[in-house]
Amino acid sequence: MNTAGCYQTINKSTEIKQTVKKSRFIASIEEIKNEEEARLFLKLIIQQFPDATHYCWAYKYGVGEKDIEQYSDGGEPANSAGPPILQAIKKEKVTNVMVVVSRYFGGIKLGISGLIQAYRDTALKGLQVAGKVKKISLQEYIIENVEYQNLGNVIQSIESMCGRIADIKYGEKIYIKSYLPEKNHTQITQIVKSATRGEGRIRLGERRWYRVQ
Repeated sequence: MNTAGCYQTINKSTEIKQTVKKSRFIASIEEIKNEEEARLFLKLIIQQFPDATHYCWAYKYGVGEKDIEQYSDGGEPANSAGPPILQAIKKEKVTNVMVVVSRYFGGIKLGISGLIQAYRDTALKGLQVAGKVKKISLQEYIIENVEYQNLGNVIQSIESMCGRIADIKYGEKIYIKSYLPEKNHTQITQIVKSATRGEGRIRLGERRWYRVQ
């Protein structure tokens, strides 16, 4: 699932190891949101395994039509490491994820086909251990000028639309900070207008991603 309001990514950061003909392959997997986070994660892995022979990686981030994909063979023969890792990411249908496979050469050459299989399988096993989680996009709605007698109606309406109440401030009138799926914009606007006899105000804040339980 990967649309403007929902996407699927890894459930947890993961590291797995496997040996193929005396070469050790270590897959390190992390959730990322942009290129800067990808660079930082790669730097961290290089520091963690400073004597590895190769650091091969791929990442994919973005939602919907904004997906960005990059990979590196890390000194291995062209297209023998990076593309197979990216293929594993696509197979698992996740985004906002980076996989770095560090290799310690064991003295036995694997050949192009052997390298492709080793990098793809290591990445795939790591992604399967990491698991998957779905996240939905919720828009922040700041609702002001709500009268006390209308508070229950507004809260009930927000919760019925799978929204979340982040904060309520009580004064002469009530201030509510909530998060709702963007598809409910028209509905919540109408509800607030009706409940406050047109006196309520709505301001849009930031958009956040939440894990689907």
